[in-house]
Amino acid sequence: MLLPTPFGFVSLEDRLGIMLATDLTRGAYSGKETFLYYNTGTYAAPVWAEIPRARNISTNDGPALADVEFHGSANTSQIPGYKAFNGSFELVRRRGTDAVYDALKAASEAGNIVHLMHLNGPENVGTSVGWMAPVLLGEFAETANGGDPVVATVPFGLADAYDTGDNEIGKEPATGTDPGP
Repeated sequence: MLLPTPFGFVSLEDRLGIMLATDLTRGAYSGKETFLYYNTGTYAAPVWAEIPRARNISTNDGPALADVEFHGSANTSQIPGYKAFNGSFELVRRRGTDAVYDALKAASEAGNIVHLMHLNGPENVGTSVGWMAPVLLGEFAETANGGDPVVATVPFGLADAYDTGDNEIGKEPATGTDPGP
């Protein structure tokens, strides 16, 4: 970055007498540079549709920690339990008819599995990476504060899902332009 001086321009590093790391990059912004999709096709032949107004996507992935108490000890400790995958995202509702919201809400109420994919770039870019998983959507929590849009917080958890060959399907790595299994 160049800064103006009375004698021309000088770099920020020279002006402050510091060197900035040149080999670092920043992460992607959720909802701006990361993308959430749902599968409108089949597991074997997915057709990914973007959830365009999804934001604040968060996941919990790994073993749950359980408290244990030992006889004669004044402290408790934790041990790893069963692995879990769950999370939530916020969906900013569209004014009027919102087909994406309606489809996700209907799937939640019916208890249907939704195949989600979250990538750090567009689905049609081969360098995008992330995860895909069959999930069940939980209870939608909706808020509307003054001038804010109506936002639904949508929790999800890994579904007990199987393909047509009776193979268990869990959370899997995903890449852009991934044709699926």
